[in-house]
Amino acid sequence: MDKILLQKLKDWRGVIAQNESVELFRVLPNKTIENIATTKPATKEELLAIKGIKDKKFNKYGKDILALVNGSRKNAEAVSDIEISKTDKDNDRNKKPYTVSNYLNLLNSKLREQGARIQGEISSLDIREEYLFFSLKDKDDGSLLRCFMWKSNYVLSGVLLEVGIEIIVEGFSEVYKLTGRLSFRASTVELVGEGALKKAYDQLKKKFEKEGLFAIERKKPIPEFSQKIGLITSETGAVIHDFLNNLGKHGYQIKFVASRVEGQVAVRDLLSAINFFDKKDIDVLVIIRGGGSLESLQAFNNEALVRRITNFNTPIICGIGHDKDIPLASLAADLMVSTPTAAAVVLNKSWQAALSNIQNFEQDIINKYQRLLVNRKHQLEISTHELISRSTFIFKRFEAVKHRLNNKLMELGYILADTKKTLKRFSGLLLTNLQRSIDRLNDYLKGAGKRLHDVNPMSQLKLGYSLTSIKGKVVRSVKQVGRGEKIDIRVSDGEIKSQVKNIIIK
Repeated sequence: MDKILLQKLKDWRGVIAQNESVELFRVLPNKTIENIATTKPATKEELLAIKGIKDKKFNKYGKDILALVNGSRKNAEAVSDIEISKTDKDNDRNKKPYTVSNYLNLLNSKLREQGARIQGEISSLDIREEYLFFSLKDKDDGSLLRCFMWKSNYVLSGVLLEVGIEIIVEGFSEVYKLTGRLSFRASTVELVGEGALKKAYDQLKKKFEKEGLFAIERKKPIPEFSQKIGLITSETGAVIHDFLNNLGKHGYQIKFVASRVEGQVAVRDLLSAINFFDKKDIDVLVIIRGGGSLESLQAFNNEALVRRITNFNTPIICGIGHDKDIPLASLAADLMVSTPTAAAVVLNKSWQAALSNIQNFEQDIINKYQRLLVNRKHQLEISTHELISRSTFIFKRFEAVKHRLNNKLMELGYILADTKKTLKRFSGLLLTNLQRSIDRLNDYLKGAGKRLHDVNPMSQLKLGYSLTSIKGKVVRSVKQVGRGEKIDIRVSDGEIKSQVKNIIIK
């Protein structure tokens, strides 16, 4: 990856985002810029092949991007390629000349590639509603550079400009086409010198203290057992590795957004990163960087950044190292720690405490279980002794009962033997009486049978009588039958089926 080209692309994106009043990623995401710096597309087709670049984006930014890429490629060419042959020069003379407008466009394109940080003293200042003009003078030879800055960038820088103070501006030069005047378009401004920075720091700190932005009552508690962590820091350097290496393994879900963290120029990146997490599902937001001087930590003493931290809905932990004065961003955060490692320790604290408690509970359960086993063993020994005593008593009682039972069984045997003799003695008499009763019953039954035979209707049929029935019922009267009905006539040797033709009532 071409690091120089990457930085130029990021600087260009910052200017475009500021001019359009949008967030950086809405111009181009970090991944897209990194792919451009890696592949260095030279044509429209190659640029459109990169993810994140569509026709709409190309029409809007394509020329600028290709100009930056081609400018980087030309800077990397060998000196031999830069030399132009006489023939080429002759050909150039025959080319169609630029219009003034096109040439200024080309010139501004090249100037935009040459971003710079410039230090000087303010010699004039004109602050208007939307923008401001000022001039920077070189203290050594009095050289003068006219500067232009959007009011929004000025406010974002958090620096109060005055004539006579020394500052550093960052941006690029351009020629204003309507007047042909060269000016430097500043995107950031910062104070020069430890004394000036300390003075500005103290003034802003008193202002925030008066507003109560650092008050304990305003701070949000850091949730216990945080898992979803938003992380903002530089993607390079040891800070992020120290944080991750000390974070522990408790199932953390980390969403990381890279940001510059050095100098005033980092303010925009930091605000953009915080805004990215505004609607994200996180438990805590962590902002970290290594130690540094007031000059390197200017972004973290920026008013806009401090106010954004105080108004953020999710708790924020700031782990920013410092030489002397604590960064105002750390004072405004919900929890301030001295180093990125300390931030990781804070996040681990509740998890480590829970793990320690579990281990203590585990040991406590084991100890209680061991004590319970000892108590149960003692109770078991007592119960066993009682059981043996009771069993001995029961066995003795059983032997006694067994002895009495044997005696009773012997007595019962004697009784049964006597009863058997008595039954044998009376059995003959019983059988004799029973035979007499049976004989009398037999005589009675014979007499009853003779009488039943005498009165049996079927016996009378042999004498010429008959038995008439209808539907199984004996006919006793002419009123029981009707003309045409079928009747059954029973005689001694069979049955006659007949039908009533006439009924004569007497």
